[in-house]
This record gives sequence, C-alpha cells and structure tokens, in this order.
Amino acid sequence: MEEAFPTLTIVRRIKKDGSLYFGPYPSATSLRETLRLIRRLFPIRTCLDTKFSGRLRPCINYEMDRCSGPCCGKIDRDQYREIVHQVRMFLEGKNKNLVESLKKKMGEESEQLHFEKAAKIRDQIEYIEHVIEKQKIVSSDFVDQDVIGFHRQDHTFVVHPLFVRGGKLLGGRGFTFPSTGLPDEEVFSSFLHQYYREGKFIPEQILIPKAIPEQDLVEQWLTGLKGKRVRLFVPIKGDKKHLLKMACENAEQFLLAKNELDRDREKLLETLREKLHLKKVPRKIEAFDISNLQGGNAVGSMVFFEDGKLSKERYRHFRIKTIEGVDDYGMMYEILLRRYQKVVEENDLPDLVLLDGGRGQLNVAQEVFKELKIKEVDLISLAKERAVEGSRLSRLRKTEEKVFHPQYKEPFILGKHSPVLHLLDRIRDEAHRFAIIFHKKVRSRDTIKSVLEEIPGIGKVRQKELLKFFGSVEKIKEATEEELANAPKMNRKTAQIVYRFFRKGEG
Repeated sequence: MEEAFPTLTIVRRIKKDGSLYFGPYPSATSLRETLRLIRRLFPIRTCLDTKFSGRLRPCINYEMDRCSGPCCGKIDRDQYREIVHQVRMFLEGKNKNLVESLKKKMGEESEQLHFEKAAKIRDQIEYIEHVIEKQKIVSSDFVDQDVIGFHRQDHTFVVHPLFVRGGKLLGGRGFTFPSTGLPDEEVFSSFLHQYYREGKFIPEQILIPKAIPEQDLVEQWLTGLKGKRVRLFVPIKGDKKHLLKMACENAEQFLLAKNELDRDREKLLETLREKLHLKKVPRKIEAFDISNLQGGNAVGSMVFFEDGKLSKERYRHFRIKTIEGVDDYGMMYEILLRRYQKVVEENDLPDLVLLDGGRGQLNVAQEVFKELKIKEVDLISLAKERAVEGSRLSRLRKTEEKVFHPQYKEPFILGKHSPVLHLLDRIRDEAHRFAIIFHKKVRSRDTIKSVLEEIPGIGKVRQKELLKFFGSVEKIKEATEEELANAPKMNRKTAQIVYRFFRKGEG
C-alpha cells in the first residue's frame, strides 16, 4: 500500500512489509477465480514492477479496459487510489458499501452526460450484486474468524479450520496427524503454534473447541505476529457454538472421506500387484521419461508416487551428459544408472520402476539393474505399439496400451477401462509432463544465452539485468532505444548496440 500504484500479487507467506493481506483461500482454484473476477471488475495494473517502471506505451490490458494505464500517465494517483479502495472493500466483504459507492458514482457520470462510463459502472454493480447473492453469511458480527474443529478417532487426530471472512464462509481445509497419546488440549495447542508460525493469515478471532494450556500467552504471541489484538474463544452458545459444531462435523467427514480414499488406493495397488505378477505391493513407484528434439537439449525426468499419490518433493530431472544425437536407449541407460547408483548407496530403493516405452526400454533397465545387482525391484514399461493395417495404402495405427514385464514374453493388455491401467497412465503422463517442462526450460535458457552472448559489448551482468528487467528476449527485441537505455546497467551507447543488433537485417 506504500506504492504510488499498488497491485495484487499471490503470496504463500505473510510479511510485515506494509502490505494488506487477504485469505487464506481454501484452494488454488478459488484464489484464481477471485483474482480473475477482480481483474474483470476493477482496472488495476497486473504488470511486474520492472515492466511497470520501464513502459512508454500501455499494454493490451489497457486496450481491453482491464487496466487503467498508470504506467503511461493515463490515470493520476488519486483516481487510481479510488480503484484500489474499491478492490479493498470487495476483498473485505464490504460489497453493500461498495455497491452504494458505485451507484453514487454512476449517477454523477450520468449527470455529466458520460453515458459510456456510467454503463460500465452499471455492469460492475450487476456483477457484484450477483456475487453477493452466492455468498453465504454465517456470522452476524462480520469479523474475520478461523473456526477450528477437531476429531480424534483411533490413532488419528484431525484438525479442520473453517475460514470466515467478513461474516462470510469461504471454505475450509483438513489436516491429519498420528495420535501421540497426548491430551487433546496439548495436541491442539501444538497445532496452533505450528499452523500460524508458518506465515498464515491471522484473523481477529479464533474459535477453538477446548481451552488450551497457557491460552493467554498464546493470544499474546498471535497478537505480536499480527500486530493487532487476537482473541481465542471457546464458545458456549449462539452462532459461534454452531460454527464450531459445523467445523467439528467437517473434521469427522474429512477423516471418513480420507479413510475411504486410502482403502480404495490400497485395493488398487493390491490389484496392480496381482494383475502384473509383481513381487510386492508397489507402494513406492518411480517413473521415467526422456524428452529431446532431434537429440538436442536432451533431458530425463523421474516422478515419484507413494501409496498411489504423487510426491513432488521427490521428483528428479537429469540433463543428458554422455549421449549425443538421437539415442533414447542410451539416454535411458544414463539416467537409470545415475539414479540407481545413488539409490543403492542410500538404501532407498522403490518397489516398482515404470518406463515410458516398449520392450527395448525395458531391456535397458534390466541391464542397469543387472550391473548394479538390483534384484528386489519390479520393472515394467508401458507403451502403445503401432500395428500395420493391410490395404492398398498400408498405414500405421495405434493399438491398445500394452504393459511389458521382464518375465513374460507377451505384454499384458489390461483393457481401456481398467483402473490399474488408468493409474499407470496417470503416472506415465506425469513423467512425460515433467520431462517436457524441464526440456522447454533448458532449451529456452540455452537459446537466450546463445542469442545474448552474440551481442558485442554486452557482458554477463548486462545480459542478466536485461532479462530481469524485460522478462524475455522477445521483449528486449521489441524495446525502443529509450526503453533499453532506462534498463539497469545500461546507457545510451549500449542501448544503441542492442537495438541495432536485433534490427541488423532490416531496411
């Protein structure tokens, strides 16, 4: 809020930096929907500070009425601040006040015969009123609250906060922990310390089901983090008690749904073992894929699934170091050897390795495992083989998915509706997605590096600052001499060199 023209950004942690924070949002989807709605209703800037300060002409968002163009002086600071105030009211749930303010402004524009502006404000009002109709009011005092329900069953402890902002229920999120045998109050107190220490939004009120040890000290700690008074309540009756009961019921339902899902995953993994004659239930699965363009910038990827769920913190990617040209088998051999030499040393082998490819890729993996004396890990590969259709003009068609196993000559065909095949497809597709993303990143990085290194007189420091300022080589190409000269570490002479370099074939 200290900036002349503030904007909205998505963050994961709260800092004491003078900014206003709103949330948390129950999911990334709801967060993106809110951001999309705000940008449709209010023309605040969306560009990064580096691009904002260096612009000489407004971007396409200005042409689409999605931005007011503060970068180029299309709106003054006071007018822009009015839009920011409207966004703030919207995010704080003060939509009735916002609508009244907009209706007043619409009337003023109509009186001044600015009918086009008045019509835009009318559309804004209609959309906001539509949003108000869908919001569920659950609290009459309209303060921000976290309502923290809990449920204990057998050896599992569930905590389920509901997020109430401005009296409106935004949603909730569930957490499960193994029961440690400690009293509920101590486990609950430990959760509060861990949850809010991680930079979560702290509301004015936190409703809890039981009093916790040293509750006054916890309130003081939360107040210090927020910089404003925070109260912990154990409600006895009324709306707050009803909200807490709802949160506890949600905690119970969350555990039931999780247990049902876990049972389904366990059954699916057991079926996978039976169908493919594996040595054991594949709780830990590693899947590999190769991505290259005619052998250039070749990379490999590995994704990790545990108990049927992806575990992104254990993903790995590899730049191919020993193979040149198009040699998928050689590349697969390299990344498998590098991966499992390390894994054998750490004694952290998976239960199953899945490869994207047919019998050839499987043979490569067998060679690696034989070399490293790995015997207890199952190997399979998944591929759509091509078959030739007989006709005057023969053509290739893709057959059903086939699963190849080292111990069986013929591949397994599971059927396109098989849940086991759907799981294997999902794992293989995730490995493919991860490989493509890394390949694009490597290719882009190498392309940018090679292009900028060709510019005479532009060293590594200036290359880095230009990319940081403009965001991409394309933006550098499009920049005027004036824009280039205004970039960090640049001057008029070097700006002319860069500008002429990208236009040496013109005119």
